[in-house]
This record gives sequence, structure tokens and C-alpha cells, in this order.
Amino acid sequence: MKHLFLFLLSYSILPPSFSQYKNDNIAFKTIDWSQVCKTLKDNKGYLLLDVRSSGEFSDTSSFTELNIGHLKDAMNISVQELGKRLGEIKSYKDKPVIIYCSHSQRSRRAGKMLSDSGFVNLFNINGGMTALYYSGENENPCLKQLLVARNSYNVLSATEIADKLDKKGDKVFILDVRSDSAFRHISSDPKSNAMGTLTGSVNIPFNILEANLARIPHDKEIIITDLNGREAAKAASLLRSKSYENVSMLLEGIERWLAEENNSSSNKSQYYQPAVKYQLVNSFQFAKWVKEHPDGLILDVRTTDAFTNKHKDSYRNIGHVKNAKNIPAAEIEAHLAELNDFKNKPLIIYSFGGSPDTHMVAQTLEKNGFTNVLVLITGIFDIRWTAHNIKGLQYLQDLVTDVPEINQ
Repeated sequence: MKHLFLFLLSYSILPPSFSQYKNDNIAFKTIDWSQVCKTLKDNKGYLLLDVRSSGEFSDTSSFTELNIGHLKDAMNISVQELGKRLGEIKSYKDKPVIIYCSHSQRSRRAGKMLSDSGFVNLFNINGGMTALYYSGENENPCLKQLLVARNSYNVLSATEIADKLDKKGDKVFILDVRSDSAFRHISSDPKSNAMGTLTGSVNIPFNILEANLARIPHDKEIIITDLNGREAAKAASLLRSKSYENVSMLLEGIERWLAEENNSSSNKSQYYQPAVKYQLVNSFQFAKWVKEHPDGLILDVRTTDAFTNKHKDSYRNIGHVKNAKNIPAAEIEAHLAELNDFKNKPLIIYSFGGSPDTHMVAQTLEKNGFTNVLVLITGIFDIRWTAHNIKGLQYLQDLVTDVPEINQ
């Protein structure tokens, strides 16, 4: 999410042919989770179509961080199989079909495929199942009734966890199951080292968790964190199997804590302990920074072929941030003199997604006397994803220019 990009590419769910958003409200209509219940009510005889893998649908995927439930009465046909199984849903060509996946990339592919095959009343749920949680709409009574999850533990967004800590912090035990080196920020991966911790976290790496259960209280709510949710989900399952009753995991880990765009939550920062001097910002914060620092330097550290939309992997050719300067991460040492004017001025770094390269560059700059360095943790991919999936943040798309038509 490894996700957004920090999640999406790492889950290998991006297609070889990667038109992202140009079919929105043309081949299909896009809706937010806040509109789902009304859409279902207004469109009788609908089909709910889940185009994730069968493992994700049944909460048995080896990508355990993606086992977050499905919608009641949904039909599951993975996007990879959809073309071969169109006959199973041909009776819905003139009926409403509401499509979703985990992050609303595969569902967009499916929507275009169905539109090209003669389906005429299509809806795509923006953000997919993950957005159901971090939008807060999972508390909507209607959607609560629709959500079917087979996990024995709870999945919580960063905002939900911050609210819990506000209300009953002394009754919560925060368990961080990252490796010792990642938790202490001394691993060989600069990105892992840059991810901070939740205040009061106790680190018990997943690989030794079962042998250290005595350190975990039974009389508190256990909230489990990690980098991206994968080991936290496994740890949550383990604790439930060992008779721990009240167990939750942070959706998509510390990366999502930092990337979550729910700006109504003002209390998240007080529970987060940074691991690096430079500041980590999400796409919303990046847009605010750009507006407040018109003379700041925006540094794109992708390879030159990616910056100029000539990368051999076409999905990486998604334009660049307006007014960005391109210096590939591997060449930063040789170009430090070009940046001297910004040693004491605002400078923000980004790449395609949540790349370790951005952190390597940030560390290099700080070692060379730069004092005001920031990193966009989720990259240009997430700027575009957020603009098209998170309600109220559509304006973010204006930050990006020169997107080739194939990836618009």
C-alpha cells in the first residue's frame, strides 16, 4: 500500500495497461461510500460486484492486510476472470451494477470492461473497501448491516484509534509487531526507519510474539500496529486464537496512519512519535505546503525517463508536479551545489509512490546542512488517487501536469 501507491503497486494489482481515471463518470458513475446506501435504495434489482480475489472476498488472502470483509449479497468475480465470466451476469446489462474492490483501481478496470461489453448502468465505489474504514462510513448503520467480515478481530482506521486513545487511553495496550530494527529505526531500509511509532507502543516482533504472550495483558484492548498491516493482521489472528477477547489492528499500518486524509481528526499527531527530523506529509498536507510556500523547491527524485513520461513501464508515466525540479535519487550527491540556495529554505521531495529513495535523499540533504526538508510519503501516485477517490479533495489533481492520455 505497501500500498496506496504505498499500497497499490506493492500488492501487484495495477494493470499493465493503466488508464486511471479518464473513464470516471463516462463509462461508469463514481460514488462515495456516503452515497452507497442511497444508490442501492434508488436502484432496485441491482448487482453488487466485488472484483477482488476470492481470498480477499473470503478474508483468506495471503495478503492478510487486505482481509477486511465484503458487502452482503455481493457476487465475487475477480477482475482477472471477469472477461471469461461475463455470461454469468449478462442479465444485468440493463440493470444497475455497483462495483468495488480494495482501493478502486481494479473496480475501474472492471467498469470499463463492462461498459465496453454493453453494460449501461454502472457505478464504481470510490476508494474501495479500505475507504469504507478510513472515511468513517463503516459506522453508518446501513453500511454496518452490509459489511460482512469473517475476521475475529476488528480493523480500525487511524482516526478511530486516535479517538479510542482520547477516550480510554489507559485501557488500551498498543502492540507494535515490526522487527526490532524497524521499530528502533536502525534497519537497512531508510523508509522503514523513517516510520515513527504510536506513543506508548510496546514492540514484540511478530516472529517472537507467540513466545512472549505473557507480556500482553488480557484486561486491556489490544491495538496492533506495524508498517503496512500485513503482520498486524497475522498477530491479531494469533492473539484471538490465544483467548484475547478485544483485539484490533490498524488498517494498513503506520503508513496509513501518516497517509490518511481524514482531516476532521485533529488528535492523530499527539499520539505519533516521529523517527526522523525531516517532516513526513500526506497529499492533503502537500497541497497546503505548495500553497503556503510558492518559492519553495519541489524536488522530484524519480529517474529522468519517469519524469519525462518515457519509462518502459507505462504505468509509471503519470506526469509530474507543477514546477517540480527533477534530480534522480541516484544522482543527488553530484547535484548538491545546484540546491545550495535552499539550504535554509523549504524543500519537499517526492517520487512515484512510497519509495525509499525519497528518504535516502532527505537524509543526504540533512547531512549536507539542509534545514527545512519534507517528504511526500505517498508520492505523485497518491496525489492523483486521492483527488479521484476522497470526497472534497478533487482539487489535488490540479497539482499534477503533463499526464499522458493513456494514464489519465
